[in-house]
Formats: sequence, structure tokens, C-alpha cells
Amino acid sequence: MKTFIVKDKTELLGYKKEILDLFRSAYGQELSSELWDWAYIDNPFGNPYVALAFDGGLVAHYAVIPYPLMNSSHAKEKSFLSMTTMVAQSHRKYGLFTKLASLTYSELKKDGADFVMGFPNQMSAPGFRKRLEWEVLEPDFVVSVNRHELEELVNLDSLGEIEESSQLVASLSDSELRGWRLSKPGVKYSWQDGIAYKEYKGEIDVMYYETLKDLKNLPSASAYNLLMPADIVSDEKIISFEYMFGGLGLSKDFDPNSVRRQMCLSDVF
Repeated sequence: MKTFIVKDKTELLGYKKEILDLFRSAYGQELSSELWDWAYIDNPFGNPYVALAFDGGLVAHYAVIPYPLMNSSHAKEKSFLSMTTMVAQSHRKYGLFTKLASLTYSELKKDGADFVMGFPNQMSAPGFRKRLEWEVLEPDFVVSVNRHELEELVNLDSLGEIEESSQLVASLSDSELRGWRLSKPGVKYSWQDGIAYKEYKGEIDVMYYETLKDLKNLPSASAYNLLMPADIVSDEKIISFEYMFGGLGLSKDFDPNSVRRQMCLSDVF
């Protein structure tokens, strides 16, 4: 079996078809060609790091893309978002996920990357914790609230304290990050008054807000969906689903609690 890492966009394009084919085989659904281009090729912050394993054909894939967070000094961290892990059914339980991720992190560290982060699901979180030494937080919640409940969240002192203490932010007030993140194919986003959101079937997904008070400027909707720290949510009825976050320090120590977690930080929303 041959394993190696690709960190040049032109070279990576040569493996695009095989990567999309592996995704289809591993997950039973298509990965949009346009979405892949957006994440891996059109990303303006540098090259992705993509670890591949071949055994006859492509059998495993682990990747990170550059996704800069702004620190408290308003400088961009050299941070990366983990995504698109996949292993062919014929090659599972051989440790390829760990092998490829470790190869990726070693290369990132050699190149001076600060940290890697991501949103593992319930199945992958134990592997990130145990085998890759990630710190994975207890799950946050994606909540769905009406206008009155949104106003109550805006006025929570405890939420305000969390927002103010966040040291690392995926700041969409930065025009370069905003331009790329809100150009994700297949989705129409709106940006106004320090808020990024998308509307779907009368509901609003809140992707990013600069300050809590900005949420009051959202247009009317039947529901507002946003990512909230678990200890803020006291009413289980507003919870839609859990969403985990974690990461690993490479050239710097990394505390996932220092990150202001919003939907825009994930590639899913």
C-alpha cells in the first residue's frame, strides 16, 4: 500500500476524480464537484493538505483546508479545518484514518501550522480523542428558537461573557474570509449589519454575528437556528441536535474553548 500527502492544488486536481469516486463509494452519495473546488482549490488562504492511500486504487483519504481564525491581536492564526475523512469499506479497521491523519499533522507541523480543528461526529470523536490526541469538547447544541426566545438569548449575561472571552474567531468581518466562505456553491447567504445568515423554508440559519445585539437586526422568520454552548441551553425543547468541536495544537498550544464557535466555522452549514 502506498501513502503520501499532496499539498499543491495543481497536483491535487489530478486526483479529483478518484477522490469523488471514493466519496461516492464510502458514503453512498455524491460529493459536488463545485463544492470540492470551493473548499480545496478556490480557497484563497493557501494549499490544502490531503493524505491519500492507494492499494490498486484510492482506498483512503484524510484532508485539512486552511481556515484562518483571528486572534485577540487581530492577527490571523495559521489554522486548518479537518474534513472529508473517508476509507473504502474493503480497507476499514486497518488504522488508515489514524495513519493518514498523523501523516497530515506531521507535515503541517513541519510547515509551521498553528493548529488543526474540526467538528467530529459521535462515531469519529473517540478516534480523534484516543488515537490523534485531540481535545474534543462536550457537545454544543444547534438550537431552533422563535423571535421571543432569540431576544432572551441576546440578553443572557452568561452568553455575553462567553462571547467576550473568546480569543479566536472566524471573523466574517474580514472581507477575504467573508468573500470565500459565503461563496459556498449551492447556498445563498445574506450579509448585513455584521450578520451572515441563510434562509430556508421560512427559517433562518445564523451563520455568524459580530455582536449579540446584532441579532436583533435579523429579519422576521418562523425560527432562528444557531449554534450555542451547551451550558447556555436550559430548555431541551429548543435543541435540534448536538454538534461537537475539538482540535489539536501543532506549532502552538490549542484550547478549543478559546474558539468562538459559530456555524460559519464548519463546512457543513
